[in-house]
Amino acid sequence: MENFIIAFNAVMPLMIYLIVGRFIMYYGWMSQRSLQELNQLIFRLLLPINLFMNIYQTDLTTSFRMDVFIYAIVMAILIFILFTVIIHFVEKDPAKQGVMLQGAFRSNFVLFGLPIAVSLLNGRDIGMTTILIAVLVPLNNVLSIVALNIYKQRQFDFKELGLSVLKNQMFIATMIGIVFRLIGLTIPVFVEKAMTGLSGSITPLALVIMGATFNISTLNHSIKQLTFTLVSKLITVPILGIGGALMLGFTGENLIPLIIFFGGPVAVSSYPMAQVMGGDGDLANQAVVFSTFFSMFTLIAWIAIAANLGVL
Repeated sequence: MENFIIAFNAVMPLMIYLIVGRFIMYYGWMSQRSLQELNQLIFRLLLPINLFMNIYQTDLTTSFRMDVFIYAIVMAILIFILFTVIIHFVEKDPAKQGVMLQGAFRSNFVLFGLPIAVSLLNGRDIGMTTILIAVLVPLNNVLSIVALNIYKQRQFDFKELGLSVLKNQMFIATMIGIVFRLIGLTIPVFVEKAMTGLSGSITPLALVIMGATFNISTLNHSIKQLTFTLVSKLITVPILGIGGALMLGFTGENLIPLIIFFGGPVAVSSYPMAQVMGGDGDLANQAVVFSTFFSMFTLIAWIAIAANLGVL
């Protein structure tokens, strides 16, 4: 019951944001054009700020475990490669392929990571959680850029793909954040406060927009793709990621962030990113909404399994 309350309290604020978005659309308080312009704002400005601040405000020197660090990165990349191949055979529409791939591997680690880790660890060290957030979030953002471009190439061009990654605002923000951490640069306190405020606005704003633009009628056109994405993100990926971590003997504060990363729902930011970069926006929207709801139950199941095995 305690695990359910933790997951419920993590997920329900997100559901409330979605409901607020439905009210906005129902009463016609915003036009579709305004919603699209807000999506552009999120993708072009707020996401890069969010990514920079996640890295800038994280102490990368505390509670570091190299084996957990390497495992998380390697497994994330292997899962990306695996689903890149699988999706190529199960879906032929490039706009849906990229969204399905992004939905399968990209987790809402920023929003779920620290709150759930703090609740589960109950006073124990959360250093490894913050380190993995700082590393895996930018990695997933780079992989998402690749995912939304890779299927569009009739003849795969590494140079063109590399340039699209290098020119992406989120990649640039990630590199700037890493440089600031490595050489110890600091920003003025008033600038940091302003950027922290802007960074914190992305989740509620993105979810309100998603709620406003959610279209249930489009489910008939993508039920197969949505089902594949949800099963992949909430069942298959956790089996691979969490199962591997258990086999390697990871426990406690080193296992919990991996459970959240591999078992969490699709990242909220995947929706504005997909919409701006030519992916199927409706499918991306549905993947976030439904994975967020069902994660209340699946994430509890993964936590309960680990607890019953005595590794938490």
